[in-house]
Parts: sequence; C-alpha cells; structure tokens
Amino acid sequence: MTKRQQRKKLARSSGFNTNDTKKILCPESSFAVKEAYNSIRTNLMFLQQGEKCPIFVVTSPTANNGKTINAINLAVSFAQMGKRTLIIDSDMRNPTIHRMFSTSVKNGLSEILAGLTDSISVSKTDIENLSVLTAGKIPPNPTELLASPRMDKLLDFVKEHYDCVFIDTPPINVVTDSTVFAQKVTGYVLIIKTDTTNTNDVRMTINNLESIGGNILGFVLNDVTSEKKKYYSYYRRYNYKNNYGYSYDYGYGNGYYDRYGRYGKQKKNN
Repeated sequence: MTKRQQRKKLARSSGFNTNDTKKILCPESSFAVKEAYNSIRTNLMFLQQGEKCPIFVVTSPTANNGKTINAINLAVSFAQMGKRTLIIDSDMRNPTIHRMFSTSVKNGLSEILAGLTDSISVSKTDIENLSVLTAGKIPPNPTELLASPRMDKLLDFVKEHYDCVFIDTPPINVVTDSTVFAQKVTGYVLIIKTDTTNTNDVRMTINNLESIGGNILGFVLNDVTSEKKKYYSYYRRYNYKNNYGYSYDYGYGNGYYDRYGRYGKQKKNN
C-alpha cells in the first residue's frame, strides 16, 4: 500500500471526507450561509463578557454532528471581520483540522502539552487573520494533557496574541476531554444534528456541563430541513427556560432557517 493510499484509508476511518473542505466559509458561499454564521457571531460577541480574547469551546454530545466544520466556520466568520483568530484542534483522538487546511500535523498541541517542544507552531491559513494550531500526533493520554498546567500556560499565551480563540474538542458524551475547559474558557457552543443527536444525549451533555460549572452559551442546530420539526420545540423550550443565549437552525444545502431563542427569548410571530 502506498503512502497516498494509507492517508486515504486513515481519512476514511476517522470520518473525514474531502468534500468537507468545500463547506468552509468563503466569498463564494451563499448569502444564506454567510448570514447564518454572521448571526451566530453577533450573538457570541454579546456573550463574551467583555473579555479581551474570548475562548469558545465547540463540541457536541456525540460523534458526526458537524462540530468541526462549524468550529472552523465560526472562526472564519470572526476572522473575516478583522479579528486575529486562532482555532485549536484539541480532538487529539481523532484530529481533522489539519486535513481541512492541508497543513502539517507535526509539532502540534500534543507535542506542546507533552513537553516535547517549547515552540508553539501555529500555521497561518489562506484565510486572512485565521491561524490553526493542529492536534499533533495522537498521544496515549489526551485528557491528562489537556488538564495539565501546560494547557493553562498555552491559553494564557494565545490570549496575548489573538482576539478570539475557538477550540474544537471531542464529543462530550464520548470522552471527558471537553470538560477540562469548564473553568478556563468563555463557554461552550453545542452542535446538535437533527436525526442524529437525540434529546437524551443533549440532556446528558447539559447535565455534565452544569455539574462542573460549565457555561453553555447556546446550541447550533445543524442539518435542518422543513420536515425535521420534532427538534424545534425541545430546544425552543430549553433555551427559554434556561436563558442559554441563542439557538440557530442551519443545514448545509437546506437554506436559511430563522433564529429562535435569542437570549432565551422566543421570537413572536407578527
């Protein structure tokens, strides 16, 4: 098997699809897609609590909810308004972001946290103002590395050099990696995919984060179509009850969906 074939096999096994790169926000993206992310960006800016460099964790209850592409596009949206933006791939069990930007995975997060290098190798992307810190080589102890003092030092460092930071983490109900950031970041953005994530999984995620004092900023409801109505009422009720900032309905290829639950308030019909 050639190296090229090995890379393709690894990509397939990790759930990476080369078509995913076409979903990255760009000037050619549709108006509806741009406005979807611009609206979420606006809400996050209101929720950043006056921090000089807010840090947003993007995660999901389970796998294959679209958290990575949404983390990337939220970061792109901030970069497009002139903010120095960094996206960190902390999913060291299943790293993907380096493939999305065709950059090297070497000397990434795992090497920094393990003390194998003192050099923070941040890669600039083709998108102005957007940089990436890749996951590095897959380590045997990702949770311990993320909870280490070196992670705290890294976050302190990036706060001094960027205007905002997005951290892509593993699914929160699968492993505990995401929870180590609860007291270190501005808050969590949860990616929910219709017909994939069930409400019990979401409740479990919410309970897990609330039990450790995690700040849930809101949900992004992904892959929505007009036929998938059953999810609407649950998230609408939940955001209204708990004041979790915002929720947003958005699906690739399915057009633009109205916001509901902004700042915990359900929009009234005229």
